[in-house]
Amino acid sequence: MKLNQKFFFLFFSLFIMHNIISAQSDDVIAIKNELNKWMKAYNQKDLNNSISIFAENYIGFYAGHPDQTVNSIKEQNDEVFKNKYLKATLSMEVTEIEASGDLAYVSVKQKWAFKPSIANTAQIALEKGILIMKKQSDGKWKIIRSSTFPVSAQK
Repeated sequence: MKLNQKFFFLFFSLFIMHNIISAQSDDVIAIKNELNKWMKAYNQKDLNNSISIFAENYIGFYAGHPDQTVNSIKEQNDEVFKNKYLKATLSMEVTEIEASGDLAYVSVKQKWAFKPSIANTAQIALEKGILIMKKQSDGKWKIIRSSTFPVSAQK
C-alpha cells in the first residue's frame, strides 16, 4: 500500500510540474511572438501594429525625457514613418523573460537604426530596458510599463 502511495505521489507531482512548466513556456512563447510582431510592424512602417503592443495605460520611462504614453509613441512613429527619406529599423535581443500569472517582465537589448537616404551610414541607438507586460482578457500580452536607458557601443 505504501509503495502505491509513493508512486501516486510521484506521478501526481510530475503531472503538476509538467502543467506548470508548460503554462510558463506558453506565456514565454506568446510574449516572444508579441515582441516579434512589434519589431516586424515597426520595420514595415505599420503604424497601428507598431503600437498595438502597448496597453492603453502604458507609461514608459527614458532617462532625461518626459514619460512616454501610447499617444506620444504613436506621434513619434507616425513622424518617422511618414518620412520617405528615412529608413528606420528596430532589432531586439530578449535576454530574460519571467512570467507569473498575468504579469511578466522582459529584459531586452534594443538597437534602433535611422538612416537618411542621403547618408552613407545609419545613426545607431543602443538601449537596455525592462518591459513589464500584462496578459489581457483576450490572452494577448501588452506592455504596461517600461524603463529604458542608452548604452554605449562596445569597441
